[in-house]
Amino acid sequence: MNFVAAHIKLFIALLVVALSLMFYASSDSVSITEKNFVGKWKSSKLETPIYLYANGEWEIKTDKGAVLQYGIWQYKGDKIIWSFKVNHSVGHDANPVLAATPTEFRLGEADGSTTTFSRLDQSD
Repeated sequence: MNFVAAHIKLFIALLVVALSLMFYASSDSVSITEKNFVGKWKSSKLETPIYLYANGEWEIKTDKGAVLQYGIWQYKGDKIIWSFKVNHSVGHDANPVLAATPTEFRLGEADGSTTTFSRLDQSD
């Protein structure tokens, strides 16, 4: 009986390890893409919403439709790269994505601070 009980305990332990590895592997397989960021967002640093469009454009736009700032964005190498016009030149800013869920993402700033974006729409 001890022999059978020992093998049952070993089998259960191996089963738990195997299931844990399967869960870990499946959670890692979910990757972040540009599609995750498309939508209307509230930034922790601005009152006016920012819109990230699937065509790669972005706008900071009031509820009345006035565009305050605009440019191009892309998700590349675990960073969001913003391009925008300043005076007569084009500026670029790359921010590492620290975390991303369907309803929120956080970006690291050059000064070491974090900007949090909360989803304002329900688009997928």
